[in-house]
Amino acid sequence: MNKSCAEINEKIKSGKAQVLTAQEAKALIKEKGLQYFTNNIDIVTFASFEMHTNALIYLSFGQTDPLIYFSEVYINNVPACPTGPTDIALSCVAFSEENPEYGGAHVLEDLIKGKDIHLKAAGRNLEVFTNKEFETWFNLKNLNHGKLFLNQAIIQNNIVATNSGEKDINSPMGTLIGNLENSTFNSSSYLNPLMNDPYANLIGIGTKIWIAGTAGFIAGPGSHHNPLQKRNEHGLPIGPGIILSAVADIESMNSKWIRGGFIKSYGPVLYIGIGVPLPVLNEEAAKYISVTDDKIHSTIVDFSIPRRTKPTFGQCTYSELRTSTVIINKKPTLSAPLSSMAMAIEICNELKDTILQKNFLLSEKILPVDLNTEPKKLNSRLGELV
Repeated sequence: MNKSCAEINEKIKSGKAQVLTAQEAKALIKEKGLQYFTNNIDIVTFASFEMHTNALIYLSFGQTDPLIYFSEVYINNVPACPTGPTDIALSCVAFSEENPEYGGAHVLEDLIKGKDIHLKAAGRNLEVFTNKEFETWFNLKNLNHGKLFLNQAIIQNNIVATNSGEKDINSPMGTLIGNLENSTFNSSSYLNPLMNDPYANLIGIGTKIWIAGTAGFIAGPGSHHNPLQKRNEHGLPIGPGIILSAVADIESMNSKWIRGGFIKSYGPVLYIGIGVPLPVLNEEAAKYISVTDDKIHSTIVDFSIPRRTKPTFGQCTYSELRTSTVIINKKPTLSAPLSSMAMAIEICNELKDTILQKNFLLSEKILPVDLNTEPKKLNSRLGELV
């Protein structure tokens, strides 16, 4: 049988939709089989609560009197980029000049919590915009609007980071102890929606998703989108594969699902909750949803080499990683997640409840995800121009 999103939406509206979390769905498939699951379940919720280093906050303010055209802006002493007379873009990894452990991600967390935020701006020297300096406090209610753009909202798999060198390394994946003493990873594995829709048959540009308690939308391919990544025997990528960007208004976000963090020798990072409902349209969709951690592999990467191409130690499964010990180069190595499975599971349940309460409908994708592209490399061309 085949269903459609429109049919499932009608079931949501009438209170008849059958919705399960990812954990519940995989248990039911194991117990009853794919055909029973397909015939009886309409939607499965997936989620992540992972570390993000590629996100922008867009804030739109009203005009001052006299008029100003921002040339330099600081938000809680974190430098922002003017994008219009009184609009700014604030990177979540930008950091305060006074406290490098406080950055754009923390500004977002404080803003969503309803705190007052300090703004200090200098104006351009323009004839119409005569205001050269402006300083104030603002909160969420004082904005015309605010948006969060996640350039890597959903990453289909990730890598395992380790360090074979003698010295410890403070990397973007946390502190990596030398001589393969530990490893880190940042993935929700079997809860990741793209691991349960590995060829983006259900998710695409325009798909409605859940971001920190509010509705958001897939905007397109994200940074380092790599759908041609090598895949294992189950059709799943062994490293970062499909990567999707997303956008959402910040006004109705819930601060419970947003955290500003800090990685030593790297800087501020953002933790944010993302939920995705996948419709069970047919048995093929159900088959992909049945995936478990023992079928998902990730590549172990050696961060001791500070180059674009790094050595690897093969692959391991997430079942192995989640035992807190993984064998790397024949050595038992401690493994630690940078993401929270407990928070992801809670988001799955919250999104399920939101759908059952008829407050979240599915949306068809407007355009499919491009699956025939690979990330480009940034090489120097200066020699060619001499």
